[in-house]
Amino acid sequence: EYSASCSEEEDEEDQKEDNTVLSGQETPEKMKAAPAPPPSNPLAKKNKENKMGNLVEEYFEAHSSSKVLTSDRTLQKLRRRRLSQQTLHDLLKKAPLAYAAEIKELNQLHESLFSKWMLQLHLGFNIVLYGLGSKRDLLEKFRTSLLQDSVHLVVNGYFPSITVRSILNSITEEVLDHIGTFRSPLDQLDFIIEKFKEDSSLELYVLIHNLDSQMLRGERSQQILAQLSSLPSIYLIASVDHINAPLMWDQAKLSLYNWLWYETTTFSPYVEETSYENSLLVQQSGSLALSSLTHVLLSLTVNARGIFRLLAQYQLENKGNPSYPGLSFQDFYQRCREAFLVNSDLTLRAQLTEFRDHKLIRTKRGADGVEYLLIPVDDSTLTDFLEKENEDV
Repeated sequence: EYSASCSEEEDEEDQKEDNTVLSGQETPEKMKAAPAPPPSNPLAKKNKENKMGNLVEEYFEAHSSSKVLTSDRTLQKLRRRRLSQQTLHDLLKKAPLAYAAEIKELNQLHESLFSKWMLQLHLGFNIVLYGLGSKRDLLEKFRTSLLQDSVHLVVNGYFPSITVRSILNSITEEVLDHIGTFRSPLDQLDFIIEKFKEDSSLELYVLIHNLDSQMLRGERSQQILAQLSSLPSIYLIASVDHINAPLMWDQAKLSLYNWLWYETTTFSPYVEETSYENSLLVQQSGSLALSSLTHVLLSLTVNARGIFRLLAQYQLENKGNPSYPGLSFQDFYQRCREAFLVNSDLTLRAQLTEFRDHKLIRTKRGADGVEYLLIPVDDSTLTDFLEKENEDV
């Protein structure tokens, strides 16, 4: 019995020890002394505080400075020799087109809609194409496929000299065979509307590349084109590329255009559309400006070209004068009158307005209030232009 009771007491003590261990409490015999904290070093603590203080001061000094440090390494300082416009065009033309097979298949899918577009044009709608990539080849394929036997007009909206007046002139002179001038584009528009209403047999297809171009996106231009497109016998199909192109039209213009929108993504490069844009890869020789200047002046009358040539000659005569303000209007009028180019100052002002529309000249008033005329083209380009003009003459 004694041994049995002892064993029971030992079992109870073992169970208590197990319970204390499971509860996470240690007996006083098993507790260990905590390690003593390291001795404090006031010198190291002070150095750390000083270092943090210096960093804070440097941060605020750096951000409170009014100086903005920028690099002077610009694209203009690249040592690479720049290319001519033709060389750049040839190199880009040789570059292989990625996914050529897929793009060809996509264009074939768009071309399958040609007959549908033609039907919808005759039902009173107008077609507008949008999407990524140039739509010029697609519209050209539509023209060559379906409009060969019809009277049609192609408008290159990306052309720097294009204006709504030149579009109206093409209709009145080439389609209606009218010889004469009009006081304003609105009078010319009324004449066209009246002629098309009188003769029901007249039909005209108008294809406009880049209707949202810089030269055609103005309020007056869009209003005139919208009224033209509303005529039952004028069929308009156009392309837009700017993401905000629909903002050109209010509800009145949209009702006149009566658009049917077609998403025609082609992934084709904008080669022709960007041919008149400056590039950092092209040397600044003025060849692009000369090409644009020549194309613009070809659309003007002989007298207009003579007036511009006279202004260019006078500007080149004074190219050595750094303070040359330009040619005053009165002096310019006298020179034009002596050259039998104008017969009144009103005629000259009308011609100057057309020059401003084409961005051929710039006018500014001097300190004395006199109006001065200036051609915003470098002297070398003007020299090349005059030489080419003399060859043509």
